[in-house]
Order: sequence, then structure tokens, then C-alpha cells
Amino acid sequence: MELIDKMSGKFHSKSKYYAAEKYGTQYTGLVGEITVEPTENQVANREKFATARANVATLTEEQIAEYAAAFKKNPGKYKSLQGYIFAMERKKLV
Repeated sequence: MELIDKMSGKFHSKSKYYAAEKYGTQYTGLVGEITVEPTENQVANREKFATARANVATLTEEQIAEYAAAFKKNPGKYKSLQGYIFAMERKKLV
């Protein structure tokens, strides 16, 4: 039997635990485990995301049709109308 030299990623598909290596040191932890408080920038981004999401939910059919027409003309880097609408609403918050 051979010992495992290195392991990275989740232990199996439904596992909550993972293994990783950074700068030669091996770590294990819980997926999604956060050990530090969020920075001001992270909090601001979360609030901006939540506001954009709420704005998208309140769009009228007319506004969605306008976005659909703009998306059809020039989708840019967006592959879906939903992604395009969210990005445009988020851009308004800057």
C-alpha cells in the first residue's frame, strides 16, 4: 500500500471538508468556513449585490423589454439576458 503524497480539493463530492496546499504547507478545513470578519470593501460589495438583486426583482415588463432589445443589439461579454440585466442594474449603483 502506498501513502498519499499530496491531496487537494474535497475528499469526496458530498464532503464538507477539503485539503489544500499553499506555499508548501498543507491545510484542511470546512468548505465555506470563514475565520475573519469581512472587510469594509466586502461588506459594501454584499450590499451593492443585494440592492442590485432587489432592483432587478422590481423591474417592469417594459423595462425588461428595453434591456432585451439592448442585449440583442450588443450583448457584450454577457451570455444571458439575466446576467446582462443584473450587470446593468449593478452598474447604475456606482
